[in-house]
Amino acid sequence: MELYEAINRRRTVRRFQAAPVEEAKVRSVLEAGLKAPCNAHLKYWEFILLRDPLKRREAIVEGLQARDLKDKVEVERFIAPLGDESLKEVYRRSLPIQLTMMLEAPELLIVCYKMKKLSEVKSFFELNPLASIWMCIENIMLALAAEGLYGCTYTAYDSDGLKRYLGVPDGFEVVSVIPFGYPDEVPVESKPELVEARLHVNHW
Repeated sequence: MELYEAINRRRTVRRFQAAPVEEAKVRSVLEAGLKAPCNAHLKYWEFILLRDPLKRREAIVEGLQARDLKDKVEVERFIAPLGDESLKEVYRRSLPIQLTMMLEAPELLIVCYKMKKLSEVKSFFELNPLASIWMCIENIMLALAAEGLYGCTYTAYDSDGLKRYLGVPDGFEVVSVIPFGYPDEVPVESKPELVEARLHVNHW
């Protein structure tokens, strides 16, 4: 697939078919992640595929404390502090199935990286490890699209419990939890954006 085709096909999907993902495709996707740029050639990146159903449930429910928020009143109370209406709409779609998508996806990928705790970071330069792991994740998401697969990046407010359940060593952080598989829904089309609306030449 052409790069631009993969970019245009990439979507966020939270509902998946039960069909398993071929092992060769999983490997290809992770290999694409490892080809991303990184700070100082230091790829302190680790992947965990959480495949055991019982361990997955324990890690996600107990460690990550994820849940489906289905009560509409509770959902509106949760999103009330968010200012942007488009952000609120994303949460209206995602909150009712946050736990379900992670338990039912054929694959659940935990992406870990090594860096200082954010509370210890003193400069933007020290955020390079965080920037580079997100470039790795971008490669993964594009590779999923190229393979006809889709997923969702979920970033936890607090991943300490998940780290304990999975035995993630000290010094490593969980940057994202990515459920993925073959889609069981039509991916939402993104509104086309014009570069001119965001491009500034020589000055703002």
